[in-house]
Amino acid sequence: MSLDDARPRFATIANYEFSAVMRGRVVPIASVDDVLRVGLPWVPNNVCISALNTIPPDNPFGPMGETKIIALPHTRMVMPARQDRPAMAVYLCDITNHDRSFWEGCARSQLARTLALLEERHGLTLRVGFEHEFYIFDLNAEVFSAYSLAGARKASVIADEVQQTLATADARLDQFVPEFGYDQFETASAARDAMTACDHAVLAREAIRDAARARGARATFAPKPDLSAAGSGVHIHFSLWDRHGGARTAQSGALTATAGAFAAGILKHIEAVMAYSTPTPNSFQRATESSWVGVFACFGLRNREAALRLAPREAAADGSHPGASLEFRLCDGSANPYLAVATLVRAGMIGLDQSLDPPISVDRDPARIPQPERDARAIRRVPETLDPCLEAAAPFAPEWFGKTFWDAYSSVRRNDIKDAAAAGERYPALLSQII
Repeated sequence: MSLDDARPRFATIANYEFSAVMRGRVVPIASVDDVLRVGLPWVPNNVCISALNTIPPDNPFGPMGETKIIALPHTRMVMPARQDRPAMAVYLCDITNHDRSFWEGCARSQLARTLALLEERHGLTLRVGFEHEFYIFDLNAEVFSAYSLAGARKASVIADEVQQTLATADARLDQFVPEFGYDQFETASAARDAMTACDHAVLAREAIRDAARARGARATFAPKPDLSAAGSGVHIHFSLWDRHGGARTAQSGALTATAGAFAAGILKHIEAVMAYSTPTPNSFQRATESSWVGVFACFGLRNREAALRLAPREAAADGSHPGASLEFRLCDGSANPYLAVATLVRAGMIGLDQSLDPPISVDRDPARIPQPERDARAIRRVPETLDPCLEAAAPFAPEWFGKTFWDAYSSVRRNDIKDAAAAGERYPALLSQII
């Protein structure tokens, strides 16, 4: 390769769509300025393509219509040159109508609209940090123990390259560590405003996959790529802030009234949230009790078996906890991060609108609590399949995201169920090839 191969020759203009796959158009780098100015045509049906490359027959678009993808210059990331390929620039994009107006099928635009509503109605903003668990298969034959130095060294060459790639988008990961499963790792990102956090999360996934491929390995964020091994989740840490930059998540080691109502809304409507945060049949192959997944709809102070927990961190002199975060644990890599965060906000706003009482903290594994006590404390097991979650989400979807959105999104999820049934025992492995 020549030195020119270090410069991008092509650019991908991409949107992260419903099946957690980055799709878009590729243009020569010489065309990028024109593309940034006028956008590119896009097919509405494309957001409905499944991870296994099937198309829901009942999607609302079919062969009709046309939208536009608008590249976002501030999201530019450069993937480095490899032995067999030149460098490539990647731009995230919004999908819009042809007049650049809001289009319901764009997950990123849905998050932008939701965050604006949170600030308008409640004077609040959201900061978000992601923890992603994932596997890197075939990196080398070395076996390491969980959280060990040996595991960290195994991943370090990829971690270093990923950081360099992300730096081209002004992004970074704060941690890249070996996890519980063999060949499993976890990354953590610093808290950012919600949109930036989601942008950086999807870019990080692609940077990790690309670095792994360069070494003949395969990175997968699938929830349960091997049914006999530990599953991979995505933990969403979020905090609430007022317009003046005041922390509104925790005070004196407990939830504030604002955060308490927000958390109560999420727990009240957790089944609807799961239609977006655990959106595939493989998600539910991971969601088992007493496995730190958080399959009980309850709140816990530092409790990793609760679906929602508080990590208060250190208190400031006034008793506030500026470093505090709520952690939502029922999410995985088959989810679109923009939609997962948007849905948490939508459910949380119901709690704020209704001034719900803050949830009572559960201080042990809910699976170990006798059923009568769980009933008395309103601790419930979340659904074990996707169908009840789709049913729970349906009444809210037109108000939250629009009818066209829901017709498209629900068709994708029903199609996922059919894909899984058709693939049978091969389904987790097939999904892990893509996600």
